[in-house]
Amino acid sequence: MKWKLSSLIGILAAVCIPLGIAIALLVASPASANSPPPPFMNWFSLTYPSGQTTLQGLQIVDCSTATCEKPVLLIQYGECRDTGCLTSPAIFAQRGDRFDCFDDRCLWLGSALDSFPINAPQQKDEPKKWFRLIGQFADRLRLSAPILKGETTSFPMNGVWQVEVTSDSMQMAQKKGIISYSALSPFQEYSNRMFWSSWLLTILLELLVAWLFLWWRKASQQTLSRTLVAIAMVNLFSYPVVWIFFPSLEPFQSVFSRYFGISSLAIAMLYGLMMHVESKVSSRKLIFDSFIILIGANIIGFFVALCFGYGRWEPIVEGIPYRFTLPASEIFAVVYEAWVIATLSLGQLSFKQAGLLSLLTNATSLLLGVILFSFTSNL
Repeated sequence: MKWKLSSLIGILAAVCIPLGIAIALLVASPASANSPPPPFMNWFSLTYPSGQTTLQGLQIVDCSTATCEKPVLLIQYGECRDTGCLTSPAIFAQRGDRFDCFDDRCLWLGSALDSFPINAPQQKDEPKKWFRLIGQFADRLRLSAPILKGETTSFPMNGVWQVEVTSDSMQMAQKKGIISYSALSPFQEYSNRMFWSSWLLTILLELLVAWLFLWWRKASQQTLSRTLVAIAMVNLFSYPVVWIFFPSLEPFQSVFSRYFGISSLAIAMLYGLMMHVESKVSSRKLIFDSFIILIGANIIGFFVALCFGYGRWEPIVEGIPYRFTLPASEIFAVVYEAWVIATLSLGQLSFKQAGLLSLLTNATSLLLGVILFSFTSNL
């Protein structure tokens, strides 16, 4: 029996959407109840205003006084060999905690279960404690000033710390009110703040730029309307790849985000292939089919990612820095959108012409994104 693509899309709509809603209602409450508690996460983001230098090792030490005469090594990453480094065994490493660094980010991952001993007596009037960082860099050893624990900071509970590496020391400050379960690059932080509004602005801006370009090229009304529909629809699938898949390849990303990112790429490629088969459908049917595929396939992708990532709080350390994923995502967007636009243009645009149009629209939306990122970062 020969199945038409429209039949498959109908089945996708009839089965996946109600099934996804039903599963979401059934598992939402039990999932949060049965999920293991997240570990404590202390993120350290390093900046180098005095010039980049290679981090070779980092120690977190505990101090009983503000001058830190008798420091105790809590956890260590890499090697610390210069005078001033502690050589005693790391207390929390023996307990199974992890301390990893990649590029300019470090993460101390502590066990939440071990941090709450059930039978431990409650301590009253505990003495004050401080902590500091000892960093082994390629050029020299650097220390941070001791910071008081508990009163003005959340250490050793969850925290995000900004570490400024100067020419001879480290200056550390906690970002207040932030708890993160994955490392966010600057563009991920922007995406978290403006994902939906930026998606809408991207589509509207690219439609405007495309309309001006096609009007200038004196395109026919049929070419103009069909191309604008194709641009709007393809952005429903290319945008999640740019802002979900490529960021999920960066260091310290959760298992869920990585699998969900892969699903967004798979959905985009599936959409492109399906539109290649049904490239001559009417614009109205194209819009309907695109939304059905978008909703149904993402429901499936979400639950696949949930199956693999449920309860796995530990981020994946290895990854590709965003200075590489960002340009790669833009190259993907230009090529992918050119392919789909040329496919859906009913033969009115060649791949070369669609590529020029895609390059123009994506360059404009990227420029808008950089402007918005700079503006929101200063707020």
